[in-house]
Amino acid sequence: MIRLFIAALILVTIYSIYYDLSSGTIPEPAAPVAAPVPATNTDTETDSSAALTSPSNNLYIEVEIKAGDTVLTVAEKIANKPIPVSITQLVEDFQNLNEGITPEKIQIGKTYKFPVY
Repeated sequence: MIRLFIAALILVTIYSIYYDLSSGTIPEPAAPVAAPVPATNTDTETDSSAALTSPSNNLYIEVEIKAGDTVLTVAEKIANKPIPVSITQLVEDFQNLNEGITPEKIQIGKTYKFPVY
């Protein structure tokens, strides 16, 4: 009886490994669905530093954060390639678009604005 149980356990393990390698169990991440929206300046006074640190095309996309997302990974998903600016610039642009929220403080399930480069 023990031999039968061990044989069944080995067959289940082999099948599990085969299934995991052939079709996979981790789903592919979905691309952001939101369309680019032009950024608007709600401040009445002009801030020259904000103009320097904003993305060149003044566009952003609102993205809902999922588990495992970081500001860098979301920005790379939006661009479909490595981002063309430094990480420091990305952080500054993210903070400008999201009222000073730092990338370390993003929360799962909340929606944030991400610059489009």
